[in-house]
Amino acid sequence: MIWSWDADGHVEEWEGTFADPYFDTASKDKRPVVIDPKGDGMLMWQIAGRAEPFKFGGSPVSMNDKPSLEQDRLAEWRGTMETAELRAAKPRLELMDNEHTTMAVNYPTMLLKWPVSPDPALSQAITRSYNNWIGDVSNQAPDRLKWVSVVDFFDPKWAAQEIRRTKDMGSLGVMLSGVVGDKYIDDPTFEPIWEAIAETGMVAAVHPMVASETYGADVFHFSVLNGFKRVILSGLLDRYPNLKVGFLETSCTWVDFMAWRTMEEIDQIVERHKVGINVGRNVPKMTPEEYIKSGRIYVGFEVEDEALPYMVERWGLDCWLYASDIPHAHRILDAGNHFMGREDLADDAKRKLLVDNTAAFYGLPLPE
Repeated sequence: MIWSWDADGHVEEWEGTFADPYFDTASKDKRPVVIDPKGDGMLMWQIAGRAEPFKFGGSPVSMNDKPSLEQDRLAEWRGTMETAELRAAKPRLELMDNEHTTMAVNYPTMLLKWPVSPDPALSQAITRSYNNWIGDVSNQAPDRLKWVSVVDFFDPKWAAQEIRRTKDMGSLGVMLSGVVGDKYIDDPTFEPIWEAIAETGMVAAVHPMVASETYGADVFHFSVLNGFKRVILSGLLDRYPNLKVGFLETSCTWVDFMAWRTMEEIDQIVERHKVGINVGRNVPKMTPEEYIKSGRIYVGFEVEDEALPYMVERWGLDCWLYASDIPHAHRILDAGNHFMGREDLADDAKRKLLVDNTAAFYGLPLPE
């Protein structure tokens, strides 16, 4: 049995995430609170007087006194509320033990939506409070609970300062969206963010987010695919030669198509340069395949992905990242053990995908 290293787990924020002493006292009257607006147990976040999406991962989950069958199933997926909300390390560690997980790098849930508030100062206070809280609670078990920073995109220079601050607090990376508002993540506006990530040696984690109206509801996953293309075409990997970028929680089967689509655009840039047409960008120094195989790009996979053996054969063993998605309700319980039961991958490949690649991406030492 191989115990997994989880490259992409989650926490469900709770009111304690934005409580004293984490939250900026100057904005404390606007801090997020949980409300039950209709009195039916359908909980939502209220931020500065506005009812935001449902608390539990954007889904309407009733917390009334008469749990339905669905509620029982959700409780099984999530574990206890203390576990889901990471109110303390001990309950989460017990869940991780039950699911054969040695270490987890955690991402947010409420903050998968951006902007969390139209008020830039409040958005900054919320993201800073989250980082303070997740860093603090993770330090209760620093060998097993890891985390990435969240930043507010309104002010990239402020975000860069937050990246440098949270690096010193123990953060391993920065969560990004491939599309932010009407801009792509390679827009020059965001250069201070990339510079800070590269300077600190943290990783850039392009995670599904709702940070734009582009693509409608599909932006949650399509922004990751677009981020892959834009990161390569922009030359970010050439300007910052030590930068590592992960593209998470979007299965693995898109890589063939997006690598082909990105290479097609690179070929167009080359042809235009040959005839003296300035397209506003240089030709990337490597192909998408070369960037992937150089250890600069990582991609998340789902343990049930049928095409995973082909993807491993096509792109190699080193770029794939395992994720439990604890405590979200669509996950597979004990996903690492489920993955170990697959008969279409060799045991050494399973070890790579469950442990070694997570360590390599986040720059963690491998276990003895």
